[in-house]
Amino acid sequence: MGAVMVTLSSLPVLVLLLTGPWLQPAQDQLVFVSARDGNAELYLVNQDGTGLKRLTNNPAEDTRPAWSPDGTRLAFVTDRDGNQEIYLMRADGSGQTNLTRSPAFEDYPCWSPDGQSLAFATDRDGNVEVYTCRADGGGLVNASRHPDWDTMPVWSPAGGAGSPWALAFVAERNESQDILVCAADGSNVVDISRHEAWDGDPRFSPDGRFLCFRTHRDGNIGVYVCDLASKSLTNASQNSVWNEEADWSPDGKRLAYGSSPRGNREVVVTDLGSRGSVALTNNPADDWGPRWSPDGGKIAFLSDRDGEVRLYVMKADGSEVREVSGGQVLGTFHAWRPRMAGR
Repeated sequence: MGAVMVTLSSLPVLVLLLTGPWLQPAQDQLVFVSARDGNAELYLVNQDGTGLKRLTNNPAEDTRPAWSPDGTRLAFVTDRDGNQEIYLMRADGSGQTNLTRSPAFEDYPCWSPDGQSLAFATDRDGNVEVYTCRADGGGLVNASRHPDWDTMPVWSPAGGAGSPWALAFVAERNESQDILVCAADGSNVVDISRHEAWDGDPRFSPDGRFLCFRTHRDGNIGVYVCDLASKSLTNASQNSVWNEEADWSPDGKRLAYGSSPRGNREVVVTDLGSRGSVALTNNPADDWGPRWSPDGGKIAFLSDRDGEVRLYVMKADGSEVREVSGGQVLGTFHAWRPRMAGR
């Protein structure tokens, strides 16, 4: 925090100039994971590829970053304490602290919409369960409470705002992998995929009314959408090829996902109103892992078009493709920094 003196009506007034990780830069940013320095670390970069900053610097593996809703903090997974834990840090990489503090295995952190709680997967009870806790690590709740395997929780943007379902997660029930939704305390559990085939990768729509997921029920891996009020299902991808996990546009009208209509993977966008799909990329390399920018005007994605996997940003119509990671990237861990209110 800095300060300057200004004169107002001939009287000196102290004006504080706030600086810090809670103040966002003028342009949007992305976090991603790279092993370019020898092991998996977290990096931050501006959407135009400038301002590359390494956020973690540890001989352990640091992965799976998850932004707080206001963009001021990151949760991430690390094995720096000898087992896999969930840590928190500020957006500039400072203040790295162990949230879970457990000898068990923890993974898949995600934030509640108010930023006060996190959900994560853990095997601290002998099997993998979905837990929630406060952002200070207290108030642990076992939300899934089942002897079978439960993991990959996602928090609804509408959770806590009158919606009966705050969490979705992947569960093994009756020898199949299904998508379940429940309240934050684990009550009101509903199986929304209801099929003996493999189902995975749930994602809530921005208003929390819908949930997309991937399924093997039609022979391929397709992208489906569930209307959570009626429980009706719609095949959004409507093709016979392999489709990857989908990302909702900020207005909730479109889904972007990796698909293989011509054998290699391309970034495809489906309009849920018209049910029409278009491939935004057209490259002999693989393009996948699309993520919408906070304003919906850009899409970040991964590609190996330059010989190694790197992070790219393009306009939402597929034009003006730019490499932004400045080097190799690991996994589909990239995520846009949420904008503060008013930006």
